[in-house]
Amino acid sequence: MATFFLTSFFSIIALAVGVLIFIIGLFINEITIFESIAVGIVSGVLSNHFLHWHPAFSLLAGIGICILMLWVQSTRYGFWIIAIIMSLLWGFIFCLITYIFTEGDLIWTYVVFGLGSVITMLLHLKARPVTNGAN
Repeated sequence: MATFFLTSFFSIIALAVGVLIFIIGLFINEITIFESIAVGIVSGVLSNHFLHWHPAFSLLAGIGICILMLWVQSTRYGFWIIAIIMSLLWGFIFCLITYIFTEGDLIWTYVVFGLGSVITMLLHLKARPVTNGAN
């Protein structure tokens, strides 16, 4: 019986690690898709919580926002607008985590904000769709 629980425990850990590696890989290789999905999920949850929409309508709103984000990022100007805003947002998230872990050290906070923003901007440029000037 103990072997069953131990095997199940290790299977759950392996599954969790696999999902985590998938999410990190998606973030690094296809940051635009990752962000579109994340913004869609957040907008669906927030529309349900604050606007008191039915969960089905919130799901549709989240899917719509996700598709809208993907479309906007495929245009020439939309890519730059979304990339800059999201890079600054990721930089802020990283610096907030750093601020908490360093107990308020502002030098580390500002350095991580700058590095986080630059690195995520480079990830956006790596994932930038090639449009050949059509959009």
